[in-house]
Amino acid sequence: MTLVELMISMLILTIVCTAWLEIIGIQSAKKEARRREAVDRLSGMMDAFAYLKRGPGQPVAYGSYHVTSSFNNLEIKGGDASVAYPMFADGASPIGYQLRVVRKSDLPRANGFEGWSPGSRWLVGQLYSQNGITNDVGSPFFTLSVCLGAN
Repeated sequence: MTLVELMISMLILTIVCTAWLEIIGIQSAKKEARRREAVDRLSGMMDAFAYLKRGPGQPVAYGSYHVTSSFNNLEIKGGDASVAYPMFADGASPIGYQLRVVRKSDLPRANGFEGWSPGSRWLVGQLYSQNGITNDVGSPFFTLSVCLGAN
């Protein structure tokens, strides 16, 4: 093997490694962008939930909920507590979400909410890296809790 062949093979190896590192960096940035978009969407879902479900004298039932949307229409339905629903309908990302209405004592980190009424209802939104059965998707990477008021 000559010196010229060695230099050409090193150049090819350098180009391949550089391209591979660029692809990995782009995929990582895209994953982070999807996570940030999921956080924005979750907060929007929670705002819509609070707006649609908080009628005067009508307390929101405890349990899990699922948000469906069609053209200019947002609908909130009862959901399955063991499912992390897909955040992106087009399948662009596997991120899943859960919306639950719980008592203060059932909050993920209840000790951080001193001073709130023990009978208050809380909307908890959680994001998972994948959608599907919660036992299979692991723990959430983001949790947001919002008080819906007292019973």
